[in-house]
Amino acid sequence: MPKLIDHDKRQEELAEATWRVIMREGISGVSIRTVAAEAGLSTGSLRHIFPTKSELLAHAMNLVEVRVRSRLAAHVGEADTRTMVLAMVSELLPLDEERRAEMDVNVALIAGAASDALVRRERDLAYEGLRDGCHVMLQHLAAAGLVRSDIDMAVETTNLHALIDGLALHMLIRDDQAFNTQAVRSIAAHLDSLR
Repeated sequence: MPKLIDHDKRQEELAEATWRVIMREGISGVSIRTVAAEAGLSTGSLRHIFPTKSELLAHAMNLVEVRVRSRLAAHVGEADTRTMVLAMVSELLPLDEERRAEMDVNVALIAGAASDALVRRERDLAYEGLRDGCHVMLQHLAAAGLVRSDIDMAVETTNLHALIDGLALHMLIRDDQAFNTQAVRSIAAHLDSLR
């Protein structure tokens, strides 16, 4: 009998192999051949799942968003709203090896998105997803009475989004536990300033 292949699992494995190539060689090191070798597959097997490099890169970028959304969902419904929002924001920052790898891959793919329509689409979806997430977090804080009524939510959504993205990039560059702690405190202080 032919061996049954879990298509979703194989896609995830190939996206993870793509991440490893990106982290080791940069985006320019990604090819069907290098990712197939990293995954221990033939190029034909990889092309059966992802016919083009663009589809492979887009899926690699999408996997970052899927994993982040899963971690965010785990915090929904925590009793203390401020604690919930800070926990959610922390999931967006490179505070451990897994989140650092996701951020490295995401930044590399964003840089390469200009020349690839599929990756650009994933980049844009991820951008909108984070922006929407910032808005939802602020709505939770507002519903709990933790945001002043005169706050412009659109402006504050942009501010929170920029603060998260900016600090995440700084954290990626610094890779320093003391700075990571300071970054989380900066976000907490910003949220508290909205009261």
